[in-house]
Amino acid sequence: MNLKIKFNTIIWLFLLFSLYSTGQSIHPTVKLDTNAMMIGDQVRLKLGITVPAKTQVRWPMIGDTILEKITVIGRSKIDTALSKDKQSMTLSQQLLITSFDSGFYTLPSIRFYYRQLPDTTVRFEDAMPVFLKVNTVKVDTTLAIKPIKGPLKVPITFREMLPWIIGFLLLAGLIVVIIYFVKKLKKKEPIIQLKPRVRLLPHEAALSELEKLRVKKLWQSGKVKEYHSELTDILRKYIEDRFGVKALESTTGEIMDRITLLNGIEKQVLEKLYRILSRADMVKFAKDKPLPEEHEESLDLSIQFVNETIEKSEPVTPEKGGEKC
Repeated sequence: MNLKIKFNTIIWLFLLFSLYSTGQSIHPTVKLDTNAMMIGDQVRLKLGITVPAKTQVRWPMIGDTILEKITVIGRSKIDTALSKDKQSMTLSQQLLITSFDSGFYTLPSIRFYYRQLPDTTVRFEDAMPVFLKVNTVKVDTTLAIKPIKGPLKVPITFREMLPWIIGFLLLAGLIVVIIYFVKKLKKKEPIIQLKPRVRLLPHEAALSELEKLRVKKLWQSGKVKEYHSELTDILRKYIEDRFGVKALESTTGEIMDRITLLNGIEKQVLEKLYRILSRADMVKFAKDKPLPEEHEESLDLSIQFVNETIEKSEPVTPEKGGEKC
């Protein structure tokens, strides 16, 4: 009988020791940054629990209020940190609480549920309750009541004034435009006056185009046909504007026949024109390849032809009989 009693006693002691050791490995904590605060201030409530690494913890659900007069206004995420030996882990969370009623409050204990795998039994541990004192502002009733202060005057910044400045400038510009239009309409003047385009004389336009052609350096880059085509086009345009002879769509022979009938053009000047046009025809139609000095000669002769046929004070008139058709 005594042996049976001793055996049962040993079993119970073993079970109690197991439960005690298991409970000792779980450490829930609830702490406040401070246990006293002014009414309307904020204080942090820190929740935490340390458990073995393979423990599943069900975090306590805390709503927007802990007590009727203690309000939760913010909460952090639940952080998990393993110990150095990775045998245990600590879970923690911070709640930001406030109160607008003075008094002494006892925040109730918070329960943490957990399960230590592979054991499926759900257990719990309660953290100790914490105390919070909310103080009110002391009012000296012996002093006179002061009037309520009015709103502070804050200086206006440039950024705040910028939209008004832009709006004023736009409005001023619109008024100026309207006044301008009204004045023009009253005077029956054109609202927009385009600057008249300066028209060059035939020889001025031709000499300008010949200089542009020189700068292009077409024949120097192998574009011989393009060079002579542009050169003769400039001369044909000049002949039409200067003498009124149709030259742009005419052949070299037709141009020479018509311009020969004009008075005031010397024979050597006509020979220069013929040399330019005929050389260009050889390049365009016979695929002739002039020498470098011949390219330069054609351009120089063109400039000479224009300078030698500039319109004088008395216009050049065609001979009797008019143009040859």
